[in-house]
Amino acid sequence: MREAILPITISLLIISLTGCSLLPPSGPLPTSTPATPSIPTSGYEPQPGDDKLKRDQVFLEIENSSVVTMESYPVQVSVVLNGNLSDPCHQLRVVVTPANAQNEINLDVYSVGDPSVACITVLKPFSATIPLGNYAGRHYTVYVNGQLLGELDL
Repeated sequence: MREAILPITISLLIISLTGCSLLPPSGPLPTSTPATPSIPTSGYEPQPGDDKLKRDQVFLEIENSSVVTMESYPVQVSVVLNGNLSDPCHQLRVVVTPANAQNEINLDVYSVGDPSVACITVLKPFSATIPLGNYAGRHYTVYVNGQLLGELDL
C-alpha cells in the first residue's frame, strides 16, 4: 500500500507546481510600445572623438548614387553613395534619420578630418552602401543632404 501512495503524492506535487506556473504574473502587465524601424549600422556612423575633428563636405555624385531594395519581407532598403572626399585623410560619416510622418528618409553625409595633419590635396573617391532598414507598404522618398536621391513604392 505504501508503494501506491508515493506515485499519487508525486503526481499531486507535479500538478500543483504546474498549476502555479499557469497563473498570470502579479503586478502591472507590460504595455506594448509602437515599433520604430531600427536603422542597421553601416560603419559610417559618427565616432567617439569626431567632435575634435573638422567637419567637411563630401562631393556626392547623386546621379551615380541609388536606392536599392532587396526582395524580402519586409523589404530591406539600402542606398549606394558614390562621390569624393576632399582628401585621403578625411573619413566618411553618414547619419540616417528614420522615416518621418511624411515617409521621408533623410541622410546627412559629410566627412571629418584632423586639421592639424598635413595631407595631399587630391580628391579621394568613395563608394559606400548604407542600410536603411526594413520597410513595407508605403511610398517613401529618400533625401541625401537635402537632395532627392530616390522614391520607393513598397
